[in-house]
Amino acid sequence: MHFYIHIKLTKMPTSTINKVNIRLYRAGTGDCFLLQFKAGNTVKCKMMIDCGCIQGARGDFEPWLKDIKKETGGKIDILVVTHQHEDHINGFKRCPDLFDKFTFKKVWFAWTEDESDAFANDLRQNHSKTSMAIQAATTKLQGLVKNKFFNSLYKDEVGSEFMVKGQEHFVNVVSNLNSLNTNNVLGANGKIPSMVTLFKDFKVIKPNTKVEFFNPGDLMKDLSELPGMRIFVLGPPRDTDKLDIESAKGENFDKREKPSKKDAAFAAAVLGNSDGTDLLPFETIYELNEKKSPLKDAYLDAKDKWRTIDTDWLLSSGSMALRYEGSINNTSLALAFQFIGSERVLLFPADAEVGNWTSWHEGLSWTIKINGVNKKVNAEYILNNTVFYKIGHHCSQNGSASRLGVNMMTSDDLTAMAPLNFKRIQPNWLNTMPNDILCATLIDKTKGKLYFSGNKDELMKNIKTKRVTIKKSHEDVLNKLNDDFDGEIFVECEIKG
Repeated sequence: MHFYIHIKLTKMPTSTINKVNIRLYRAGTGDCFLLQFKAGNTVKCKMMIDCGCIQGARGDFEPWLKDIKKETGGKIDILVVTHQHEDHINGFKRCPDLFDKFTFKKVWFAWTEDESDAFANDLRQNHSKTSMAIQAATTKLQGLVKNKFFNSLYKDEVGSEFMVKGQEHFVNVVSNLNSLNTNNVLGANGKIPSMVTLFKDFKVIKPNTKVEFFNPGDLMKDLSELPGMRIFVLGPPRDTDKLDIESAKGENFDKREKPSKKDAAFAAAVLGNSDGTDLLPFETIYELNEKKSPLKDAYLDAKDKWRTIDTDWLLSSGSMALRYEGSINNTSLALAFQFIGSERVLLFPADAEVGNWTSWHEGLSWTIKINGVNKKVNAEYILNNTVFYKIGHHCSQNGSASRLGVNMMTSDDLTAMAPLNFKRIQPNWLNTMPNDILCATLIDKTKGKLYFSGNKDELMKNIKTKRVTIKKSHEDVLNKLNDDFDGEIFVECEIKG
């Protein structure tokens, strides 16, 4: 008698995505990623995330786009546009003729760009007023520097040279912050246009392009472009208070250097507008009406010049510019891509700051199938399973949450990429980027599997401070991985499912 045992070998369908090639382009500080989702050696989905670089010129982006065209044939299944800051989108603005030769099947935005969303429209209107006020204040401050106003103001003061340089430094910082928002030009309706409108102007969104918007808590699955993958939408939060939070106790990494007390003293909270409307640092009833008030001549007598605050209040624009930048960063579309079979996660939070990160842990949950059984999961589950992390906000101290972020990335197989390059970076960012404690923590967690878009030797000099310890074996791995891309316009890695 013969017995036959039939063993059925099961494999994941050959059409299921089982690895992702991640390419980060490197000209300066900014994000431009090409993701190729593969089933075996077959590319199932080509995704682009952002295209920007701080102070990036057309010549910086042309090599990137040439390479992307070569890799994709000019056909992109999904373009993810995370938020409206120059270091993420100015490549589109600089090269509309080149993007006109690409075909984008879908373009994804956060809910903040949905013109049918009343809350998004209100938020954009508020951003319009703030942005225009900051731009007006910046222009006025730059004029004061050009006309040597501060030199005259402080000429009789002790330490006048230091005070003038301090004011000029402050104006430079505010100008740099404002340069992130050059797309904020009011439209005919008095509002900053949504990015949908901008990306039509940039020749990216065409009549056949499908535009989609996403809210925190959304779950994308069964997408024809991404078989075997699911996508969790983490942020941005639909909460203006959260959008304004750039720091929180226990979540920020300690700054590498303390900002000067003089810079901090300059930052308060309001500024002036040059279009006939004013945002004043006090109620309008306290404003002196020069035409009607009999006190005008006495009050503005030369000997009482100290009474005026004609320029002092402009200095409060620093605080508003910082808060505005943070609120825009917090509108970042934060996505987590998961291999359904292995549960491994690729995390792309763009420039989300602490308000965005902490919101993931406040009521968000997703119901997914694990081994055929429905299970409710949360942000901690996603972070625990993260095997690739796009380091948030170019390695700043508040672009990666600590307790509710990096500390929860517990996978032994973590890899990270840092879109940070000293070749192009705002001077004032050198105070916070790279944060040494954050980077040292990630070097330890990744065992050295950390890729930089910039020169790793220059960056490591700023990371290896007296406050941190980095294992030589981890640094050796980091050096080898990054050295392999010397002379290339990108760094890349492959993450397996």
